[in-house]
Formats: sequence, structure tokens, C-alpha cells
Amino acid sequence: MSMELNKVNGDASEWAFGFKATSRSLKPVHVAQVIFSHSLGHVHSPEALFKFVEKPGKTPSEELPEEIKEKFEIDPRKRDERLDQIRQTLRKVLANDNALYASQRGSAPTCSSDWFVINPTAGVTVGRFLYHLLVEADADLQRKLNDQLNDHHDSISVLFRPLVKDAQMDSATVKSWDGPDVDNPLEEEKIAHDLATGFGTLAKHLKQPKGGATNYPRDLRRVVKFAGFALYSYMGNRHNEIRSAENACDTRLPLVFNYTGEENGPVADASLECYDAVGTAVHSASRLGVEAELDTRGYRDKSEYDEDGIMKQIKDRKLLDLNRKSDSKRDEDYETFRYLFEGDPADDVFDRLVNTVTDAIHQSRYKTYTPVDTIQTFGWRAGILKPRGNRANERRFAPDPEVLEAIILSVIEPNEQVALQELCQRLRERYGIIVGGTEDDRDHLTEWDISIGASAVESDPLSNRNYERFKEAIIDLGFAHEYADGVTIVSTTAQ
Repeated sequence: MSMELNKVNGDASEWAFGFKATSRSLKPVHVAQVIFSHSLGHVHSPEALFKFVEKPGKTPSEELPEEIKEKFEIDPRKRDERLDQIRQTLRKVLANDNALYASQRGSAPTCSSDWFVINPTAGVTVGRFLYHLLVEADADLQRKLNDQLNDHHDSISVLFRPLVKDAQMDSATVKSWDGPDVDNPLEEEKIAHDLATGFGTLAKHLKQPKGGATNYPRDLRRVVKFAGFALYSYMGNRHNEIRSAENACDTRLPLVFNYTGEENGPVADASLECYDAVGTAVHSASRLGVEAELDTRGYRDKSEYDEDGIMKQIKDRKLLDLNRKSDSKRDEDYETFRYLFEGDPADDVFDRLVNTVTDAIHQSRYKTYTPVDTIQTFGWRAGILKPRGNRANERRFAPDPEVLEAIILSVIEPNEQVALQELCQRLRERYGIIVGGTEDDRDHLTEWDISIGASAVESDPLSNRNYERFKEAIIDLGFAHEYADGVTIVSTTAQ
């Protein structure tokens, strides 16, 4: 039986994570679309939006349907020219997914129902996982989102109002999340349980609809920002949760948030190590998924798949199902696969095959997009990692203030007051976030083979400068106050 690497890649992802984390296009706006459409239970047809945001060079405004043109009150003599300008502006807004939630200075959410995306199927299974966490967290959160989204429909951005207000409304396709094959990720000791609890705490900070001092765009943004962080941390911790108990760590995979402002230095280097550790962990979780999938498909059967049998299938070009039109390209693919298989040091033939398939999936020549690619790209798109961009190297954890805000609101109850050190302890224990505020930071990092040394000017840059800059970030968000005795108290009052 021929093996299709893309199919193995997707099935292995579902086995380990409970969804296909194999999309290069996954963005926070896709997550928002699924969560909000599931909460509402309906969607509005985006057909008019799709037509309107086509490039004017491809579909000139003069060729737009008359029913779309009539939605705009423009001097007929300048209508096509003005529509071209509006469409170009609209394209810029929609192209920048982070701007939808970046700040009050950015654009408001597009509309309450369809949350327009270029590919309406992107992020569906990932979104179902996050919606499942949301529902598990607190039924009140779903109700608040539903009420806010319906109420917010009267406050649609002026750019989008003409194209969605009267659009056809259909029921949303709401399917339950079945979870991964390997385990129940919502068990109490696992991070998904803490993330669901975080959604529940965040829900208490969302304003009641039609009440005073409501700010729906801010509240909706908080939900999406925390959902992005939840996805990233969930995938990063899966390998530790599903590998053998004797090899598992007792703590969450560490995420050193770098507030030093430096790209080099002990804290920045540790943050980079944590970024690499996430990639390694997701790769290892995928490898376990590949092992399970190949076992299910019978590749452990040594009567057919001993070393000689595998090498014969490679030689006869029967082992892999390759979508190649060129014989030379197919031969190169097989030779690469053979090289990987022969060079793998594992003693067991099945283990060698698993390692080879895993390595092949993570090679660009086979045109697969892996969970490692998915989550690390999503990480900078969601505002968790810096620098941004596909070509950036050596990313570190430096979350946007809006991401930090949502995380803080997920661990502190409304009107609760805690010392800054207690906040740091909660962040480390629940999510693995390390900023330098607890005495257990270094032991936590050591368990994961990550160390932070001294700098040229500080013996402990993590607990000194990084912690102080983190404190300043919390104060800037309005969540903390430093008193004359040096004690910093964190509270979400009036937030």
C-alpha cells in the first residue's frame, strides 16, 4: 500500500492534537470567525463582500453588480473612481488580521456575524477546539458573546455596514470537537484544563450587554487574543502530556517573555531557547502521531515491512504516493527518502521508518506543511512572538500588550488584588510563562534544560531588569500600582 505523506501528516496531527494543524494560512481572524459564528449560531452571506473586495484591476468598479453600487451614496459622475478608492482601503483593512484586534486605535471587528476571511474553511477544526474550551469554561461566556455580538451588530464599522447589514442569514454549521485519539486533554493536570479555566475567568471581565460602560470591540478582542495564546500553549505542551510518564516533566513547557528590549543577552537567549523548545515539542508530538498512524496502517508487520521489504518498495517506487508529473522529480524524492531511511540510527526497522517519514514530512521537498510550521507562523501572527514576518529569524516571546492583557485577565478575578509575585507564580504554574518574579523560575527552566546566566552588568538579569520591565508593562496596562514601600499590587478593578 502506497503512503501519502500529506495524509499521514494530517492524520498524525489529529491523533496528537485533535485537529489538523497543517495550514499555512491560519490566522487569528480565522479563529475569531469560528468562535463567533459558533457562539451566534448563524452567519451572514459574505457574497457581496467577496465581490466588493476583488482587486479593482481585476474587476473594475464599473463592472460591479448594480445592487452593490446602490448601497453607496456617491455622486454618479465620480462613483466608479470613489468606489475604487473605497475598495482599496477595504482590502488593506481586511489584509491586516492583527489590526482587527490590535488596539482601540485600530479598526473595530468587521461585523458581528461572518468575520470575513479570504478562505472560509481555514481554521475550522482549530476553531472548534477553542470553542470547545470556551464552552467547557463557562456557559455564561458563550451567552455574553452571543449577546454582545448581536448587540454589536448595530455598531458595525462604517466600511462594512452596507455589505453585511442586509445580507442573507443562514444557520452556522456547528460541530462538536471530538478531541485527539491519544488521550483526554481536558484532564485536570493538563494545560487545556487550565486554559478552559482561564476562559472562565476572562468571561467574568466581559461587560453585560446593554449595560453601562460597554466596550464590545475591546471585549471581543480579548477573547480572540486569549484564544490565540491558548492554541499556541496547548500545542507546545502536548508532547509532554502524551509521552511516557517516566520521561515527562512535572512543569509546563517554559515560555520566557523577554522584556529586556534586547535581541542578545541571557534573557533574550533563554527566550529563543524556549521558542526552539516549542518547535521541538510539537515536532516530537507529531512524531508520536506518525508512529500511531503507521502502526494502524500495518507498517509494523515485519513479514511485509522488514528492512528488505521496505528497500524493495523504495526501489520499485511503490512505497510512497507522490504527486509528481516528472519521473526525475519522483526519483529524487525516492532517493532522498532512501537516504533518510538508510542513515537513521534506530535499531528497530519500524522505528527507522517512523523517523524517516517524520523527517520527510518536515522536509520542504515533499510539500507538506507541518504543525511546527503552523504554530510558529501563527505565533507571530497572533502577536506572541517577535519579530514578525515569514522571513524573520530567531524569534522570541515578546507579546503585544493586548495579548498580555488577555492573559492577565484569565488568571485574576474581577476586583481581586494580588501581589505582583503572586501573579508571576500563577502565570508560571498555569501556562509556563516566566518573567523573573518567582524563586522557582530557574528550577523550572533547568527541568527543561534551559539556563539563564549573568550579563555583563547584572548577576541576575531575569529577576532584575526583565522583572522590572514586566512590572512596568503591567502598570502601563492599568492593572498594577507600585506603592512607596516597593510593593506592587495587581488588580483588575475598573478594567
